[in-house]
Amino acid sequence: DEAPYNVLQMEHVYGFRGHDCRNNLMYTGKGKMVYMVAAICVVYDKSSHFQTFYNAHTDDVISIAMHPDQETIATGQVGKTPIIQVWSATTMQTLVTLRGFHEMGVASVAFSKDGSKIASVGLDLDHSIAVWDWRRGARLATAPGHTDKIFEV
Repeated sequence: DEAPYNVLQMEHVYGFRGHDCRNNLMYTGKGKMVYMVAAICVVYDKSSHFQTFYNAHTDDVISIAMHPDQETIATGQVGKTPIIQVWSATTMQTLVTLRGFHEMGVASVAFSKDGSKIASVGLDLDHSIAVWDWRRGARLATAPGHTDKIFEV
Protein backbone atom coordinates (compact mmCIF):
# COMPACT_ATOMS: atom_id res chain seq x y z
CA ASP A 1 0.00 0.00 0.00
CA GLU A 2 1.18 3.48 -0.85
CA ALA A 3 0.70 6.46 1.39
CA PRO A 4 -1.79 8.98 0.01
CA TYR A 5 -0.27 11.89 -1.85
CA ASN A 6 -1.06 15.04 0.11
CA VAL A 7 -0.03 18.55 -0.76
CA LEU A 8 -1.08 21.34 1.53
CA GLN A 9 -1.72 24.68 -0.08
CA MET A 10 -2.29 27.90 1.80
CA GLU A 11 -5.67 29.41 1.04
CA HIS A 12 -6.12 32.17 3.60
CA VAL A 13 -4.03 33.71 6.36
CA TYR A 14 -5.71 35.11 9.44
CA GLY A 15 -3.89 37.68 11.54
CA PHE A 16 -1.69 40.72 11.28
CA ARG A 17 1.65 41.62 12.84
CA GLY A 18 1.20 44.92 14.58
CA HIS A 19 2.45 44.62 18.15
CA ASP A 20 6.14 45.39 17.53
CA CYS A 21 6.45 47.13 14.16
CA ARG A 22 5.38 50.34 12.45
CA ASN A 23 3.92 51.32 9.05
CA ASN A 24 3.17 47.70 8.31
CA LEU A 25 0.17 47.92 6.00
CA MET A 26 0.41 49.38 2.50
CA TYR A 27 -1.79 49.71 -0.57
CA THR A 28 -0.44 48.93 -4.03
CA GLY A 29 -1.20 51.12 -7.03
CA LYS A 30 -3.95 48.61 -7.88
CA GLY A 31 -5.58 49.03 -4.45
CA LYS A 32 -4.45 45.72 -2.95
CA MET A 33 -3.41 45.59 0.70
CA VAL A 34 0.10 44.34 1.56
CA TYR A 35 0.99 43.27 5.10
CA MET A 36 2.85 40.58 7.00
CA VAL A 37 1.90 37.73 9.31
CA ALA A 38 4.75 35.68 10.83
CA ALA A 39 7.10 34.76 7.93
CA ILE A 40 4.43 35.33 5.25
CA CYS A 41 3.66 38.51 3.33
CA VAL A 42 0.05 38.79 2.21
CA VAL A 43 -1.31 40.68 -0.79
CA TYR A 44 -5.06 40.97 -0.26
CA ASP A 45 -7.60 41.95 -2.90
CA LYS A 46 -10.53 43.19 -0.83
CA SER A 47 -12.95 43.23 -3.78
CA SER A 48 -12.56 39.48 -4.42
CA HIS A 49 -11.57 38.56 -0.83
CA PHE A 50 -8.57 36.72 -2.33
CA GLN A 51 -5.08 36.55 -0.87
CA THR A 52 -1.78 35.77 -2.57
CA PHE A 53 1.34 34.99 -0.58
CA TYR A 54 5.03 35.80 -0.69
CA ASN A 55 6.76 33.12 1.33
CA ALA A 56 10.51 33.39 0.61
CA HIS A 57 11.38 34.56 4.13
CA THR A 58 12.95 32.12 6.57
CA ASP A 59 11.81 33.87 9.77
CA ASP A 60 9.23 36.40 10.95
CA VAL A 61 8.89 39.56 8.85
CA ILE A 62 9.01 42.76 10.94
CA SER A 63 9.52 45.55 8.41
CA ILE A 64 8.02 46.49 5.06
CA ALA A 65 8.38 49.28 2.48
CA MET A 66 6.84 50.08 -0.88
CA HIS A 67 8.75 51.35 -3.91
CA PRO A 68 7.48 54.55 -5.58
CA ASP A 69 6.17 52.32 -8.42
CA GLN A 70 3.61 51.04 -5.86
CA GLU A 71 4.24 47.44 -6.91
CA THR A 72 7.74 46.55 -5.66
CA ILE A 73 7.99 45.63 -1.97
CA ALA A 74 10.96 45.32 0.41
CA THR A 75 10.57 43.25 3.58
CA GLY A 76 13.00 42.61 6.43
CA GLN A 77 13.00 39.72 8.86
CA VAL A 78 14.32 38.74 12.28
CA GLY A 79 17.00 36.13 12.90
CA LYS A 80 20.70 35.68 13.55
CA THR A 81 21.55 36.53 9.93
CA PRO A 82 18.45 38.35 8.68
CA ILE A 83 17.72 39.13 5.06
CA ILE A 84 15.85 41.80 3.15
CA GLN A 85 13.72 40.49 0.30
CA VAL A 86 12.73 42.76 -2.58
CA TRP A 87 9.80 41.31 -4.48
CA SER A 88 6.90 42.01 -6.82
CA ALA A 89 3.40 42.34 -5.32
CA THR A 90 2.01 41.40 -8.74
CA THR A 91 4.03 38.26 -9.57
CA MET A 92 5.07 37.35 -5.98
CA GLN A 93 8.59 36.72 -7.35
CA THR A 94 11.81 37.68 -5.58
CA LEU A 95 13.72 40.41 -7.40
CA VAL A 96 16.77 40.43 -5.11
CA THR A 97 17.85 39.28 -1.64
CA LEU A 98 20.02 41.65 0.41
CA ARG A 99 22.12 40.00 3.12
CA GLY A 100 25.38 40.04 5.02
CA PHE A 101 25.22 43.14 7.22
CA HIS A 102 22.45 43.21 9.80
CA GLU A 103 22.33 41.07 12.92
CA MET A 104 19.29 39.95 14.94
CA GLY A 105 16.79 41.51 12.54
CA VAL A 106 15.85 44.32 10.17
CA ALA A 107 13.73 46.75 12.19
CA SER A 108 12.94 49.16 9.35
CA VAL A 109 13.33 49.43 5.57
CA ALA A 110 12.55 52.29 3.19
CA PHE A 111 13.03 53.09 -0.49
CA SER A 112 14.59 56.37 -1.54
CA LYS A 113 12.31 58.92 -3.22
CA ASP A 114 13.48 57.85 -6.69
CA GLY A 115 13.33 54.15 -5.74
CA SER A 116 16.95 53.42 -6.60
CA LYS A 117 18.13 52.75 -3.04
CA ILE A 118 16.96 51.08 0.14
CA ALA A 119 17.87 52.18 3.66
CA SER A 120 17.66 49.61 6.44
CA VAL A 121 18.06 49.61 10.22
CA GLY A 122 19.17 46.55 12.19
CA LEU A 123 18.13 45.22 15.57
CA ASP A 124 21.73 45.01 16.82
CA LEU A 125 22.76 47.05 19.88
CA ASP A 126 23.79 50.06 17.74
CA HIS A 127 20.76 49.75 15.43
CA SER A 128 23.16 49.88 12.49
CA ILE A 129 22.04 51.61 9.31
CA ALA A 130 22.81 50.50 5.75
CA VAL A 131 22.11 52.02 2.34
CA TRP A 132 21.81 49.61 -0.57
CA ASP A 133 21.72 49.83 -4.35
CA TRP A 134 19.07 47.14 -4.31
CA ARG A 135 19.01 46.39 -8.05
CA ARG A 136 22.72 45.48 -7.93
CA GLY A 137 22.45 43.89 -4.48
CA ALA A 138 25.29 46.15 -3.35
CA ARG A 139 25.71 47.78 0.05
CA LEU A 140 26.78 51.40 -0.53
CA ALA A 141 27.24 52.73 3.01
CA THR A 142 26.90 51.73 6.65
CA ALA A 143 26.87 53.60 9.96
CA PRO A 144 25.97 52.97 13.58
CA GLY A 145 22.52 54.25 14.45
CA HIS A 146 21.76 54.79 18.12
CA THR A 147 21.50 52.60 21.20
CA ASP A 148 17.80 53.56 21.46
CA LYS A 149 15.52 51.61 19.14
CA ILE A 150 14.99 53.25 15.73
CA PHE A 151 11.38 52.84 14.60
CA GLU A 152 11.53 54.42 11.14
CA VAL A 153 14.20 55.01 8.52
